[in-house]
Amino acid sequence: MSGDIATIAQQLGAAVELTMNPAIPMEQRHQAFNQLEEFKENSPYGSQCGFHLVASSESPVVRHFGLKILEDVVKARWNTMVGEEKVFIKDSLMKLMSSGTGHLTVEHLFIKDALARIVVELVKREWPQQWPSLLQELDTLCRQGETQTELVMFVLLRLVEDVALLQTLEQTQRRKEIYSELTANMEQIFTFLLGLLEKHYGAYKASGNEEHCRVSMAIVNTFTALVEWVNIQHVMANEKYLLRVLSHLLSDPRLQL
Repeated sequence: MSGDIATIAQQLGAAVELTMNPAIPMEQRHQAFNQLEEFKENSPYGSQCGFHLVASSESPVVRHFGLKILEDVVKARWNTMVGEEKVFIKDSLMKLMSSGTGHLTVEHLFIKDALARIVVELVKREWPQQWPSLLQELDTLCRQGETQTELVMFVLLRLVEDVALLQTLEQTQRRKEIYSELTANMEQIFTFLLGLLEKHYGAYKASGNEEHCRVSMAIVNTFTALVEWVNIQHVMANEKYLLRVLSHLLSDPRLQL
């Protein structure tokens, strides 16, 4: 089957490239588009081909299409999916978070955003009941390096926006459950984020390193979303430490979000 998956993925990649080529007649591009849509809607190999495209293609557009397949699979089929495929998707996504993207200074933003979006869709369906280790796994990813830390911030930011701010999670009960779990773990999350901010902002100030600056910006973005709805006690804890830290960051033009 692995050979079949590779062949199908290669055909999909070629179709994606064809649809994006303005030199190709419109009718052929339309046919290729329909081929891609038919695959997304009907193929039982969506998750396997999606991961294959993300891992094997050098084309950002093709990799993004692979991620889009995965998002559609999770949204449309998760509740009817067999347990083995759920485990495969979850494990493979965490591997992508760990080592499946380019370095944070060169990877395309739309790739990072697409990957984070899929992880959040998984969180909406699995956490905390079926994924109690989520926060620990995110912490482990952050310990691997700046690239992984930025991706984790993208995930947390989108999760908070979807569940607490924009309230785009359609199932009211699931939104309440995730909101409650976020609230219950907020002290841990704040401590986690503050530790990361101290680490990366300190490294940025010491070296001027672009990587640490970008990670610091991502952490501040996440804090910005959190402080809009969390209990004020978290913001004012430890003698208003968070406010003092954020005020200090205002002295750096690159972090004045």
